[in-house]
Amino acid sequence: MRSRVNDGCCDPSGRFWFGTMPYGPERGAGRLHRVGHDGSVTTVLDGLTIPNGPAFTADGTLMYLADSAEGRIDRFRVDPEDGRLLDRTAFAAFAPGAGSPDGMTVDDDGQLWVAVWGAGAVHRYAPDGTLTAVLPLPAVQPTSPALVNGTLFVATAAIGLTPQPDDRPDETRPGGAPRHDGRVLAAEVGASAPPARPAILHPGAPGVPSTTIAARPSGGATRREAL
Repeated sequence: MRSRVNDGCCDPSGRFWFGTMPYGPERGAGRLHRVGHDGSVTTVLDGLTIPNGPAFTADGTLMYLADSAEGRIDRFRVDPEDGRLLDRTAFAAFAPGAGSPDGMTVDDDGQLWVAVWGAGAVHRYAPDGTLTAVLPLPAVQPTSPALVNGTLFVATAAIGLTPQPDDRPDETRPGGAPRHDGRVLAAEVGASAPPARPAILHPGAPGVPSTTIAARPSGGATRREAL
């Protein structure tokens, strides 16, 4: 089955995590993978459909992962030494028609900010899973948030939507406000997150080229790890 990379990020230790999903509508065919410091690619989770995120707390001991197609966000305890997933708990669920959790980030206070595709909003959750804020956006399809020095930046997508000029009201939004799908939006929210972490690889280690890594997560070189 052909698949593609969807979303990814580095944990605080410099390991790169990324999700893959099929090109077709197959449920449960998505996976989460981890690239280790030595360049090895390990499949750490399967049975997903559209994995999004992940996002890590500053100490690297917790990871959040969305499955957009299933309308859920799970939280995992992570061993910061070797990146193993230790357990999995349900964190947030979205009712049908309420949008789908997409990209996310964790702020300096440990709160999770989630772009909600199809709902035109960013949700903020406390560490205990309580929804503490909903930020409406002038775009229906937000995809990924980032927090920098008190400003929330949100990438949005226009795919599948009927193009509309900025001065033409979108009657599907409250008040007929203009829609800005396909743009990067910004709002002052007074919250920040740790800077993006770089991938830390060790050139010269067995299997790690000195410039780039060619990883085939669906190929035979990938190993699996049980949760």
